[in-house]
Amino acid sequence: MKKRSLLLVAVILLVAVVVFFAFRNTNCRFRVMTNFDGVPTVCLDMDLENAILDGIYIPSARQTKDGSGMFDFSFTAPKKGKYYKIYYQNESYKFPDTSALASENFYGSWEEVSIGFKPITTRKVKDQLRIVGNPRDEAIYEGDRWKRNPRVGNYQFMLVVCDEEGLAEIPDYVQHIGATDAEGRWVNPFGWFETHPSKHIKICSSKRLLKARVVLDARYGIYVNDSEADSSKDCDCGNSQNLYEHALYEQVYSHASQQFTLRNIPVIKDVVGDDPYTLAEYEANKTRFDSTQLQNNYPVASQEPCVTVKVAPDSSYITLINPASTEDNLRKEATGIRTRLGFTYGKYTGKIKFPVMLNDENLWNGLTYAFWLIYSDGSAWNNRRPCFKDGGYIPKWDNSEHPQRTPYHPYSEIDIEIVKASKHWPIGYYKWLRTDLENCQEDARLNNDVMFCCTNWDLACTEPPMFRGGIDTIDYDKKLRFEAMRWFPEYKALTTRTPMPNSDFKEEWYYYEIEWRPNEIIWRLGPDLDHMQVMGYMDDQHTSIPNNSMKCIVTQEYHYSEWWPPIVWEQGLIPYNKTDIEGRVYEIVIE
Repeated sequence: MKKRSLLLVAVILLVAVVVFFAFRNTNCRFRVMTNFDGVPTVCLDMDLENAILDGIYIPSARQTKDGSGMFDFSFTAPKKGKYYKIYYQNESYKFPDTSALASENFYGSWEEVSIGFKPITTRKVKDQLRIVGNPRDEAIYEGDRWKRNPRVGNYQFMLVVCDEEGLAEIPDYVQHIGATDAEGRWVNPFGWFETHPSKHIKICSSKRLLKARVVLDARYGIYVNDSEADSSKDCDCGNSQNLYEHALYEQVYSHASQQFTLRNIPVIKDVVGDDPYTLAEYEANKTRFDSTQLQNNYPVASQEPCVTVKVAPDSSYITLINPASTEDNLRKEATGIRTRLGFTYGKYTGKIKFPVMLNDENLWNGLTYAFWLIYSDGSAWNNRRPCFKDGGYIPKWDNSEHPQRTPYHPYSEIDIEIVKASKHWPIGYYKWLRTDLENCQEDARLNNDVMFCCTNWDLACTEPPMFRGGIDTIDYDKKLRFEAMRWFPEYKALTTRTPMPNSDFKEEWYYYEIEWRPNEIIWRLGPDLDHMQVMGYMDDQHTSIPNNSMKCIVTQEYHYSEWWPPIVWEQGLIPYNKTDIEGRVYEIVIE
């Protein structure tokens, strides 16, 4: 009898404990993206057809019947007086949820930020949501979703269920992600719930992920932001309304630098081709012409619409053309395209066919090939993270002796530039670092390597703990070491150089990659996506990593030799090209 009594007491206590913790330990059955096949990760390419004007929605109305992602959940706790809300966050490109920079993460909830927790009216709840740009509806973006587009990569979903007491514990700026705390700061809800456990609040994370990527191809043509463009010539390139609304690329009308005077020999001949420019001709032309015969001009940027950029007949690629010169029109003309949608972070991979750069005598055709990222807009909405130390950033174009720093600036740029140069920096920079100076020099004319140059324009923000001028070394994964150059402490960029063989340009295409992460940048090169080689690396210990919106550019430009010391070949002794030099851009994928 005594044993039965004890057993009864134990059962009663157990029931009491179960009841007490029923809500806290509710076993949620939480499913997301239920209107997609039952794979562990739902992979979606962002629908870009109307993204230029309407912004990006994941999923879009073209990808699901109702233009949203369905989710449902059920639980065993009583439903009376319970509330729920779903949050999403990009997990691929974020700071830790509880870090000071977690507010920069891309997270959201209901599109209408004024909606907080919804009441639970049935044991099994079915609802929907979609990932949108500017999910916090921040005023700085003026209602434009495209000014803070969704990030690529994996998205995690978090369901929060609470009772009346739990709802009272959650501050308004967590219930409504469009609100800020008393200090005017955004608060990451993932971090807040992690650091504020409560028996009245139940957290359920989805096992299923959504993986988003961006594919930028030529199918929608090239928009030309030029009132003089004649769209009647080519429906794939111009300024028509259709191209304005849908084209993912635009022609680059870049500024051609006039930092140096280009005293070019008046010779028209191809460096690479059936009758290539020879080393003997290069040497002879050093003294062949007097000062009155040399062409005192500058490299130029293409200004004629749809002539140096063209869409292939089957829309499988875009052709970039450095046009041939004629006797009455001697010019070294750049060409390029830029994407029209800006993103923050991602692995940017360009499938590109750049022209062969060197001939069999290692002579350079004078071009620099570039795959790079550039800030989307120069307005305040696109400012980088503030830099306060030592006054902040030095504006890109301020080359004065005493530049004026500012804590706020929108300029950002991350480059791959490929050029014929030495793998070593000028010898004077090594004298304070190394004693084996003979190993810090080479005659780059004797090899067929070109330099894969990786640059981050950090505007000389001195906040990184290892910021410095001159040559520094940066290690990657304990396997690779890169020499990074900042020409002097106030110089606004950090650059590494790594050799790549000229023979890579003879392939049908190659892959060029910039992986831009919140705390690091990794540059890669490869013949296919399974054999990518790390060519450069920087982290936030050495340079300020941008966090604003950027677009992607592909260019073929004539650079001054002085930009890549020690000089290997003089730009002025490279002839004007006799035939068009053509490259191809097949696609750019961001993931």
